[in-house]
Amino acid sequence: MAIIEQLRETFVRAATSWSPVLSQVSPATIVSGIVLVTVPLIVLYRLLLHPLAGVPGPKIAAVNGLWRTWRYAHGKWHEDILELHDKYGPVVRVAPNEVSIVDGPTMKKLYGHGKPALKTGWYHTWHNPGADVMFFAELDPRLHSLKRKRVSAAYSMSSILEYEKYMQSSIALCLDKLSKYSRNGQIVDVSVWVQALAYDVVGELAFGETLGHLETETDVMGIREAIAQIFTLSGVLGHIWGQTMPFLHLVDLLKLDSPISKFMKYSSNKVMERQAAPKDALERKDLLNHFVKMKKFDGSGPADQKEILVETTNILAAGADTTSAGIRAALYYLGTHPEKLAKLRAGIDHFYDENNLDQPITYLQSQKVTYLGAVISETMRLFPSINFQLLRVVPQGGVTVGKYYIPAGCDVGISPLSQGRDPKLYGETRNDFIPERWEDPQQKSMLESYNMSFGGNGPRGCVGKNLALVEIYKFVAQFVRRFDFEFVNKEKPWEVSSMWSHNPVNMHMRLRERKQ
Repeated sequence: MAIIEQLRETFVRAATSWSPVLSQVSPATIVSGIVLVTVPLIVLYRLLLHPLAGVPGPKIAAVNGLWRTWRYAHGKWHEDILELHDKYGPVVRVAPNEVSIVDGPTMKKLYGHGKPALKTGWYHTWHNPGADVMFFAELDPRLHSLKRKRVSAAYSMSSILEYEKYMQSSIALCLDKLSKYSRNGQIVDVSVWVQALAYDVVGELAFGETLGHLETETDVMGIREAIAQIFTLSGVLGHIWGQTMPFLHLVDLLKLDSPISKFMKYSSNKVMERQAAPKDALERKDLLNHFVKMKKFDGSGPADQKEILVETTNILAAGADTTSAGIRAALYYLGTHPEKLAKLRAGIDHFYDENNLDQPITYLQSQKVTYLGAVISETMRLFPSINFQLLRVVPQGGVTVGKYYIPAGCDVGISPLSQGRDPKLYGETRNDFIPERWEDPQQKSMLESYNMSFGGNGPRGCVGKNLALVEIYKFVAQFVRRFDFEFVNKEKPWEVSSMWSHNPVNMHMRLRERKQ
């Protein structure tokens, strides 16, 4: 106690002796001096003394997280993350307290069932104004499990197959539109039509009707553009201190007439219409039917309007663009690999001929065209729905990846895109489109155990995976069966930007209907 008292008296004397000097110095000068001293110390600490100082990566990333955020905003993270791992290896420091990893065993430690790694605060940015917290953005594992469990039946494969007829009607309309606009050698931007299809399919299932994107040939309510802007804001703001989607909340608070507010009003009306339907009315089996029958996640009673609304809007935001990106990617890889396209088409034609099929192929039928499954698996490996790291907080005890120890409390994540190029799994051909690697059942099983193509692995993987797969299988099979196609610009078949998920555009093609 005597030592502490002496130190206190020394500090008081020092402060008193300096007070006349400091009183003559302007506050701006004092602040500048503090900054000039503090900033270099922080930089030196992060570069030399921080627990992650030994982890390779760009020096600027180790100093300030704004580098990573700026790269996100640039819209080319799908290129950046692959270049980082090619240059620095499987463990890369991308921010002062964040590490990106490519490693199968670590993936299972972070995302597997019963693992203690929690989501980071980045997910707060996905909270939806005017609705409940979606389970994707739920940080509490117990609440996440309860919320996900109550909708899991809606996304089971058996349920999805009951919705298939609604998907087929939109797929047929999309193919008819492509046929109409490709006559006489006209050029068609297939990326636009595929995106419109994905939004209409989600509308059929989540609201009981298509959104009308294919029929009207427009971005109805401006929702496609609005969701693209939300993805941009959310992806970037997630790493900004204090963010909770301030712009969307401001729009909601002021009741501004934005595309999002229009869509939320539309969604709310559709939910109320379904809830008000007579009890003896013919039941329409779709996602909305499941949602309006939900219980509160604690089982205390029927789900309220906000809880239902978050599920309908969640599937639109999370399911439309990601699914359409998968379809567009499959067409890109097939269009740029004519020998693979010929092999797939031969398999599809053989199935049609062998079974005297005169109707559009169903999902279950498409499963029997084994090379189709290989094409889609390889497509999603190279071009998964998500390219950002799926961030987790390192739990107690830390994690070790190779020679690098990452302590508890640090943020760590694996990008499905970079995980799909793991050289330990795919070797020298990791960047090549080789569907044949999925044809051997044993190898396929091994590769799938490390697969993150549909937004993760484990209990927080994508709940809508089955929905996406059915739509992708059906559309690709029917498109390849119906059209011969080639890219107009063979040097640059598409343009890709990314913000959380990929957005391929400008896929201009010449289509010719095949004689069946």
